[in-house]
Amino acid sequence: MKSRIWGLVAIGGALLSSTAFAGTCKNLVLYENGQSKGFMEESTRSFPEAPEWSTNWGDFDNMKSPYIRLSGMRNYRGDWTGSLIFDALPVMVQGGALKLKVRSTQAGNFGVWLSGVGGNGKISFHTLEAGKTQTLEIPVSALLEGSTVEVDKIGIGLFNVPANQYTTLFVDDVALTCAQENAVSASTAAGEDAPAEIEPYPFVDVNPASPVREGLFEDVYERPVKSRYSVSEKESLKASTQAKFVIPEESQMRILGFKDAKSLTAKDSWRGWYNSMFLVEKGSIADGIIPNSKRLFDEAGELAAMSDNTMLPLLVADLDYGVSYCGDSSCAKQEIEDYHLILVGLSSPYVSSSKIRVVYDPYFSVVPAGKLPELELCTGGRCLSLSPKSEVTLEFESAGLQTIQVKIHSENHTFEQKLFVEVK
Repeated sequence: MKSRIWGLVAIGGALLSSTAFAGTCKNLVLYENGQSKGFMEESTRSFPEAPEWSTNWGDFDNMKSPYIRLSGMRNYRGDWTGSLIFDALPVMVQGGALKLKVRSTQAGNFGVWLSGVGGNGKISFHTLEAGKTQTLEIPVSALLEGSTVEVDKIGIGLFNVPANQYTTLFVDDVALTCAQENAVSASTAAGEDAPAEIEPYPFVDVNPASPVREGLFEDVYERPVKSRYSVSEKESLKASTQAKFVIPEESQMRILGFKDAKSLTAKDSWRGWYNSMFLVEKGSIADGIIPNSKRLFDEAGELAAMSDNTMLPLLVADLDYGVSYCGDSSCAKQEIEDYHLILVGLSSPYVSSSKIRVVYDPYFSVVPAGKLPELELCTGGRCLSLSPKSEVTLEFESAGLQTIQVKIHSENHTFEQKLFVEVK
């Protein structure tokens, strides 16, 4: 799920030297017999119902009551996930394994992961049989990179759960086999009131004009966008315009609907950048002009998720294309008008904190001309300037749907756009 970027983002937090936190390695029980209660973060929970922490549905072979129970049903297929936080966390872990027992009333795909200072680690997937308890033991090194790491959450999930299927998941006997007995977490060592050290964002050295992106994540699926035009249609358009993309009027109206929207849901605001870029890419009449926007969108989302959505890379587009309009009442004749699009997007529909870092990395740009615009981000009446290869910290006054007013400065012109995000 992660590649080299993890080591850069988490280098100062999740990966800590064993000499700095020396201690005796011991088995640490996080949950057993309902005695070590915890809670599930609401900001990360997509399970239909909140967990019950000391439930007795009887004994299931090697799973003895009480145990954690998560149940529910949705009217659509999807993933159910959440982060469990136990009283013994956070804790320093040096190798060893994560152990737990799981059982589901329905067959399905179960995933478990660890979270540290640097964000979420790699998911370990396991196939569950209906009505059968499984004891899992997963090396910590397969979940979080580094010989010594700080663990603060245990993530669990059921993936691709069918619609209208009531499912119950049981979890019990959660333990880390090699916690450091005398260790303190990095945050505790610094003092409760001490601010956490912020690791500098690892900006990628890329020419914004280049359509080639090396790729941050090995598992990002790069879906090519097929042009709406045949070879002969492309040749005909090339004879009538210098534009590299030509889109129909209805597609342009959809792009402008997002760009000029005064109000959107957080999800529509998040998807709007990619949806708009997809429409532009569909109108390609020349190959290899811009990087694949789907890939950039997915990579930015993964990078945001690794920080538990406290650090969001911005997606930026600044490019020219042609818009095809009807030249007569029957649309037998087409007229192409040039249009300059400048568009900004967020890498997540929600953030998990009222204070977030917003990063302007040229890697996440679609700018054939190579000159990136300057930005201003405004929240709560306060505006912060944002240049390429820099970042700002935004603060929101409350939870719920919030607006980020973006001022885009390009070639002595200023454009404005509103982005919407949910603060959880």
